Amino acid sequence: MSAGNWDAYWRNAQSAAAHKDGGPQDEVLERFWTQLFEKVFPTIKTGSGLLDIACGNGAVARFALTSSQSLNEDINLHICGLDESPAALEEMCKRHPMLSGIAASALLLPFKDESFELITSQFGMEYAGADVFTETTRVLRQGGILAAVLHMHGGGIYKECEINMQAIDGFRNSNLLNNFEELFKVVMAKEKQSENKESVRRIERKFADSVAAAEEVLKRWGKGVASGTLLRIYTDVGHMYRRLDAYDADELFNWIDVMKKELGSYAGRMSSMLGAALDEAEFENAMVKLCDMGFEVRIRDTLIFGRQTLPSAWIFVAEKARV
Repeated sequence: MSAGNWDAYWRNAQSAAAHKDGGPQDEVLERFWTQLFEKVFPTIKTGSGLLDIACGNGAVARFALTSSQSLNEDINLHICGLDESPAALEEMCKRHPMLSGIAASALLLPFKDESFELITSQFGMEYAGADVFTETTRVLRQGGILAAVLHMHGGGIYKECEINMQAIDGFRNSNLLNNFEELFKVVMAKEKQSENKESVRRIERKFADSVAAAEEVLKRWGKGVASGTLLRIYTDVGHMYRRLDAYDADELFNWIDVMKKELGSYAGRMSSMLGAALDEAEFENAMVKLCDMGFEVRIRDTLIFGRQTLPSAWIFVAEKARV
């Protein structure tokens, strides 16, 4: 998926991330990262660097800052967030002005060899594929720690993404937005006396069919599916339909175009998450590759969020060997 779709997400959506601040996932993730940081930070040198790959809005950085402050030690930790989305970095720096951010690919890290004592990633580095380990190894110091939370194929988040994808596909196939656009054009033409009544009735029937199909999607998958995006669009279309004569044509057509792009971006994110998720064999292969590259894997486990019964993520903590 293009970085542009993620950039659009961070600028506009803010509701469909792999986890949400303050949600049940956040508590589990905070526990994992806090335990790691409280164990690692007392052992690192003052002025050490932490690189968070695919940092998003700075969730891991927030846990790191909180942990370093709670230790009451002046370790002067330098935290750098790396993401392909400038909007994500902007949001991170807005939340945490003391952090630095760099827009770049995890497959081509713009840092010198052995620049960081600690490298982290939360639902991010798996998008780059197996080659990401080569670059992270290069910029990690000897004795440094690489720790990550990775999407799990078939896990709780994976199944949620599958449902979102199916719902979005059904909603887009309803042609609600296309037929709403066509209906508005017919209404405008009717006002100019250039359309007959049969044309209006025809598009109204198509629009009614689209409404019914969209309602069926919401009934099947629930109003909260896709973070409520489908319900919001459906509701907004209903409000505008009842007052078509109150809307400027350019504004309405622009809104429809924005909503189509939003649905496309959302579908792209879900597809990207599904494609990046690792099954058990892929995760084990990744751990073997780390060992082959001189790492000692200290933790390899799974995480279960909230009331979910299925694990949603793989976790690992590995230490780079000292030569």
